[in-house]
Amino acid sequence: MYEVFMTSIVEDADFTPACSILEGLCSMKPWESVVRVLYYQGPPRPAGLSNQTSIEKPIRKNVAPLWRELHQNLSRQAFIIQARYEVLKNRDFGFETKPMELDATPGILRWTDFPDPPHGKPLLTQRKMVELWEQRALPSVLRDNQHQFKGEMIEETYRFFRDDVEFSLTKQYIFNPIQEYTPFEQRQGAIYPPASQLPAWDSLTPVDMQGRWIMQVRTHVLQDNKPDEIRKAQDTLMALRNELEGVFDFRAIDRKVYDTRIALRQQGVQVLPQKVTIGKM
Repeated sequence: MYEVFMTSIVEDADFTPACSILEGLCSMKPWESVVRVLYYQGPPRPAGLSNQTSIEKPIRKNVAPLWRELHQNLSRQAFIIQARYEVLKNRDFGFETKPMELDATPGILRWTDFPDPPHGKPLLTQRKMVELWEQRALPSVLRDNQHQFKGEMIEETYRFFRDDVEFSLTKQYIFNPIQEYTPFEQRQGAIYPPASQLPAWDSLTPVDMQGRWIMQVRTHVLQDNKPDEIRKAQDTLMALRNELEGVFDFRAIDRKVYDTRIALRQQGVQVLPQKVTIGKM
């Protein structure tokens, strides 16, 4: 599957007007969701998802091809992938709540590839992706295949739909010490497992200290081997960009922002320092 989207930034003070505009554009009230996102880092030597011990059996016929596709992509390159769980503000937050049993809770396993070069359309980002919905035991599946837990965030999203296009306003939050979001190589001490309980909603810290919302307008192409369908999706988004000109400021985003690949370090190769001083011995 291919995902094609464009991005804008909405200030927190402009959130309500932005929702009103999208309500009118899509003729619907927003669909609010809160998702707990767990990030897992693939092994240094990619091996895919060869160990299927923890995968829920029997594997549904419509899901089996997605498992195969994901295995193939994780065999060629190590990535950071997501295990996503929908949560509720009034049920799952606060240390007095019942601990969340992640293996017993259905979730979404999401992988996204490094986006394609812009090819003359800098406002658009497009990339391959695989999503497996309603999957149990995701932490065990990933652990069985040497994927390490890296960190977690909370995503608050308001969605609107018009035909095959999704409009979303998303804000991300952290609730762990910032050290737990740094690369493994820079961490001091042990790597912690996912939190057993989520803190109170009001205690979460926005990733963007100004509290801004990320607005994305996206559509999907189910069969990514059809260039005509991808061009049609691009044309649809560019038409919407023109329709919303002067209302939302869509920006060109460097595709490296969405790079989920893990750089492989070859053994026996000296790593150069990050800072080099010229002209001094």
